[in-house]
Amino acid sequence: MGKRVFLVRHAKAVDRREWDRDDCSRPLTPEGVEEFKSFLNWLLPVFPSSLKVVSSPCDRALETARILAELLNAPLKVDGRLAPDAEPEEYMEVVKAYRGNLALVGHEPDLSLFLNYLTCLSPAKVAFKKGAVAELRKKGGEWKLYALFNPKSITRSGRKS
Repeated sequence: MGKRVFLVRHAKAVDRREWDRDDCSRPLTPEGVEEFKSFLNWLLPVFPSSLKVVSSPCDRALETARILAELLNAPLKVDGRLAPDAEPEEYMEVVKAYRGNLALVGHEPDLSLFLNYLTCLSPAKVAFKKGAVAELRKKGGEWKLYALFNPKSITRSGRKS
């Protein structure tokens, strides 16, 4: 199997309208942390045994990345090229800079634009909700979207009504 890259949008953070400090320091909400942990426990079998987690330096992404790295027992790196408003080419530089399978933790609309850059899927057709995980696989020089997991869909389906 070729290289696998997981695009991970940070979990639910404090609303930016309620945050009067630097946006990069905006943290996850307690609900966002719990929802993401629950989602990852369901999603763990999807991830390969060998994986590096690479995160945006912003607090909400880094908190999300720490949860992911801890649950997967994976190394965690911080890369400024994944900061908000990153260009698809910067994401590609990160993919090329690290060997093996990767989980890139970042922001919207950057993740959708990078997904479009690799696969030509329109960002309007991909709902990259907070905490969502997209799996891309490279085979024969081409990137394909293999799966898109949305935490809201998963956690709702497991709740009792």
